[in-house]
Amino acid sequence: MLAPVFSHTDFRRYFLGSLLNVNAIWIQRVSLAWLAWELSGSAGFVGLVAGLSLIPSLFLGPLFGVWVDRTDIVRAAVITTSSMLVILLALMTLLWLDLLFPAILAFAALAIGIANAAHQPVRMSLAPRLVPTELMQGVIALTAVNFNVARLVAPVFAGMLIADYGVAASLAVAVALLLPMLFILPTLTPRPLPAKVTAHPSLIASFTEGVTHARSTPLIWRCILLGGVFTFAARGMLELLPVIADGQFNRGANGLGILTAAAGAGALMSAGFVALTAGRTVPESKLPVRVSGALLISQALVALISVAPNWSAMIVLICALGASSTFVGVSLQTQIQARLADEMRGRVMSLWIVTGFGMAAVGSMVIGAVAQFAGIETASAICGLIGFLLLCVLIFAPRGTFASR
Repeated sequence: MLAPVFSHTDFRRYFLGSLLNVNAIWIQRVSLAWLAWELSGSAGFVGLVAGLSLIPSLFLGPLFGVWVDRTDIVRAAVITTSSMLVILLALMTLLWLDLLFPAILAFAALAIGIANAAHQPVRMSLAPRLVPTELMQGVIALTAVNFNVARLVAPVFAGMLIADYGVAASLAVAVALLLPMLFILPTLTPRPLPAKVTAHPSLIASFTEGVTHARSTPLIWRCILLGGVFTFAARGMLELLPVIADGQFNRGANGLGILTAAAGAGALMSAGFVALTAGRTVPESKLPVRVSGALLISQALVALISVAPNWSAMIVLICALGASSTFVGVSLQTQIQARLADEMRGRVMSLWIVTGFGMAAVGSMVIGAVAQFAGIETASAICGLIGFLLLCVLIFAPRGTFASR
């Protein structure tokens, strides 16, 4: 079912570049998290750094979504990829010169967050425009597989690099993996937007149009809200793996790589299942029961982290959390993307990014702050329970609740 997707030359090129790109992103994320823990030994600071690298999406994502729907998508991709590369080069240089301090790391995390806030709506808009619209599910599934293969392999590799050669070496590898995409992007020719969307009266009007479109489709709006609540605890917890690996189990950088890879292994299984079934089914007109179940399971897993008796049990729990998180994320995104025209994709998907990255930022900071004072076990129990209850409210709300008024 995925062969037709790869029959398109532009998508094959993009997929190859993305294969390297996402490995760079995961190596960068593991390196940043470990630097935060190494420089401070504080769960609160690890949560803060994770939050700063994600929270710009909460505030800037919608504006970048408007930008994506107005600009040349390939040029936008070159700008965002180049920005990330420059930031990592600067961070690597400061580390080599022994000039990296907690405040500078926090500033670098914020800069990465801004670049990422721009890159995400670009990524979610570019790939679907490289194939016919009827192959949308295959593109989303393959993107998820690509992301989660990297999530499985890159953290272990990053942990080994950090343990044997230091964080500067892992950052250098991330920089090298970003470079090929800069040569691939200019060769792509995405499907053009309709001429009628080339001009908009203002940024605010364009953004409002995107929100109105999302609100006018109840299932899209429900998926966005569910994504925000789900992400707060599930993705927020996955951003604090250094605290679990070293602060709770004293496993060091290799332990961080193992836990992150466990999450990636679970995620890969989910993404592979979605990829194998892509094209066999069409998105349902209402939220599938299996997605509702996975949403609730993810929050229960966050709560269970608080009572994990040993390292092996923690690996299993993190693997299961990665599986449920990816299944939920891909399923909700498919429901949204399948209902969007190209000219609305950047703005509406930027709202999805706000929930996906913004609430992960808030979650990581809140969980990190609670863990700083009460321990990671207490923080996971509280946030998992709250997330479970809020999702129950959203899942079982009457059908008319999400209709625009």
